[in-house]
Amino acid sequence: MDELPGLLHSRQPNKVRQGAAELILGLTSDAASLRLITSNDELVHMIWETLDDKDKKLSVAASQILVNMTSHSDQLFTAPKKTVPQILWILHNTDAIHMYNSMAMVLNNISRSLEQAKIIVEMLSLKDCQLFLKLISCNQEQGYLAAVLGNIAVTDEGRKLLLQESLFSELISLLTMPGNIIVRRNIARLLRNLSFDTKTHNIFLQFLPQIVYPLVGGEEVEDEDMEKLPLDLQYLPEDKCRESDLQTRILLSDTLFQIGGSFSVREKFREENYYVLLKNYDQWEEDMDARERIQNVIYLIVQEDGEVDLRKEGELPQGLEKEDQVVHVERDNQNVEILKENGGS
Repeated sequence: MDELPGLLHSRQPNKVRQGAAELILGLTSDAASLRLITSNDELVHMIWETLDDKDKKLSVAASQILVNMTSHSDQLFTAPKKTVPQILWILHNTDAIHMYNSMAMVLNNISRSLEQAKIIVEMLSLKDCQLFLKLISCNQEQGYLAAVLGNIAVTDEGRKLLLQESLFSELISLLTMPGNIIVRRNIARLLRNLSFDTKTHNIFLQFLPQIVYPLVGGEEVEDEDMEKLPLDLQYLPEDKCRESDLQTRILLSDTLFQIGGSFSVREKFREENYYVLLKNYDQWEEDMDARERIQNVIYLIVQEDGEVDLRKEGELPQGLEKEDQVVHVERDNQNVEILKENGGS
């Protein structure tokens, strides 16, 4: 293990360095070997240095090593003021597109805890978040930057950043991004995390049609009921499909339930006849847990009024730690899978 830093050094032939990188990547699948790697400061330093190598094969291997290392250990987060700017620099560098996805996964892995998210959000600017949205929208990474935004949504500074009008409207639009369940699910998770803070509810009011839209199908609605609906939810085609991902539907229902704790939101639910659409969704949904979530929202609409506090004491914002999403690169086929810890849904 002590020889590996030297084998990665730029003075070595590329063939030797590539062999060392492949060996290290293979070792990251073994817990004992991974502990040895992360405890070797010189080796960790050389891996980060290799990210900047002109040889794309080497830089990609280094980025995949870091994905696996950060999926199992927080040790690499001991110097965030160096590592996070390096990740951001790569994501802003159009010549580094081959590493975008891995860097998004690393950033997700190191922002999973509330403590780490607080540190990272201090290094993010509006420009960085706008870049994340651009990369997500253009499919230049698989959707893990949306997970990063969901991670920082549990911090005060993160919410201030994400709720800026120019950013939030674009985030909401990704709820219907075709062909990418990871993006849609992570945006729904972001909204759920934001909704724990009651100060966000008035902002959500402006975007209720977009949040409800994925839960709406093409069922026939009586004209009298249709006229009360928001314009964006009227006269949808008969073949309108609901969100196909169960977890995304549950997260959206949870968001509606949380913001429904504010009287102004419940009033809007009633004024614009959301009951009809949500009832249709309840009758369509087959998953019992998902049905229970949307029935909770319907109950808020039909019950006698009075301000409702849906959060338990100390609940804000623990959702992130209960719902860790760890990404890991499998060496044999380079596929990425999401591993869930702590009983997260």
